[in-house]
Amino acid sequence: MAFEEPKYSVITQLEKIEVRQYSEYLVAQAEITGSRDKAGSTGFNILAAYIFGKNQGDNNLAMTAPVMQTENTQIEITDDPLSQPSIKADPQRWTVQFMMPSKYTLETLPKPKDPKVYFKWIPVKKMAAVTYSGRWTESNYQEHLDLLTQELKKAKIKSKGVPLWARYNSPFTPWFLRKNEILVEVE
Repeated sequence: MAFEEPKYSVITQLEKIEVRQYSEYLVAQAEITGSRDKAGSTGFNILAAYIFGKNQGDNNLAMTAPVMQTENTQIEITDDPLSQPSIKADPQRWTVQFMMPSKYTLETLPKPKDPKVYFKWIPVKKMAAVTYSGRWTESNYQEHLDLLTQELKKAKIKSKGVPLWARYNSPFTPWFLRKNEILVEVE
């Protein structure tokens, strides 16, 4: 079954990764506290409830792919006025997102009944992506994040921000058929 996905064009194909230009798209998202696994599951359930009718008008929206998850960041400012503020990921705070079907705008989307669900436009941006299959484990994620980081370093491409983890299949899909990606914005 084909689901609508964010639109992009491939700018550069490197040995093991792609650099892509993404078009703007609208997401529903929820912020969750907990481990990566628990946050992914909890966030998915909250957002799935929204698209399957837990909204004003009890409307069902089409499912899209992927389910995206990223660590929330916090800006750490020091007392030293000459130092740059640093951005750090908080390993216990996550944002989980579903892309909204492209036929909707902020004005036409049904309002969520759950106050944890809110909307955000994701602007046009350039992202590097590594695609892989397999289980949704921390070790599989880390292995492919390291690969993405090494490939960017080798190509002398600078990344910015925190990685985005994208899962395209249901948990009922056999692990060897699953499509996963890790994306990071690049300059």
